Amino acid sequence: MINEAIIAIVEAGLSSTFYDIFFALGFVSVLCGLVWFGKKLDFPMKNVAILVCIVYPLVVLWMFIMFWMESGFKEWGGNNIVRIFVYVPLIALPVAKFLKIEGDRALSLLSFAPLLVHGVSHFGCVFAGCCHGYQWIYGIYNSLFCDYRFPIQPIEALTAVAIVFYLFYRAKKRNYVPDGLEYPVMLVLFGSTRFLFEFLRDNEKMFWGISNLAIHALFMFVVGIIWIIVAKKKSETKLKIF
Repeated sequence: MINEAIIAIVEAGLSSTFYDIFFALGFVSVLCGLVWFGKKLDFPMKNVAILVCIVYPLVVLWMFIMFWMESGFKEWGGNNIVRIFVYVPLIALPVAKFLKIEGDRALSLLSFAPLLVHGVSHFGCVFAGCCHGYQWIYGIYNSLFCDYRFPIQPIEALTAVAIVFYLFYRAKKRNYVPDGLEYPVMLVLFGSTRFLFEFLRDNEKMFWGISNLAIHALFMFVVGIIWIIVAKKKSETKLKIF
């Protein structure tokens, strides 16, 4: 039934439309999700909306610029947010300071944002055929190759959603009191899973079956680990990581 729906959409010439719809829904999910969670953290709705509406476009712009640089300044686009998970704090913290929001609280809130975008927007790749897995007779229909591929896109999206629920559960256990570890924990969990998932994707490999995005995911994981170690050393109390 899923493949029949994808084929119908492709034959109707609506692949790009559905891709764009899910990309737009990614932003909507971030705004709605963070407004809801912001209430738990006692964030005024106005501050959350302003923070998201400033940081989100800047992050997307940086994503495009990174791809442009990686392509040798030849291509513009590269709609893959895996590149920018690590850099969100560098963009968000100055904005938070301008809005007079404590940095740790802002990052606690924004730790959900990249995952929400990925968990929603990535479903659009199913219709566009991008970010595909290897050829597999039992997979989902791919509009680019007109064959069936391993369904890595929905698997990656659902994994991101699962991490979101875990972070919500972790925050609830702490009575929604930020401990400054929400963002690095997210980096560790998503970075490690995405690194493994890259081996299931039929994309260009750099060496040992490792792709460019796998390097970004590994970098994400390493940054998260170092961040947690530094935070533990700075804290006088024992931090519960996971």
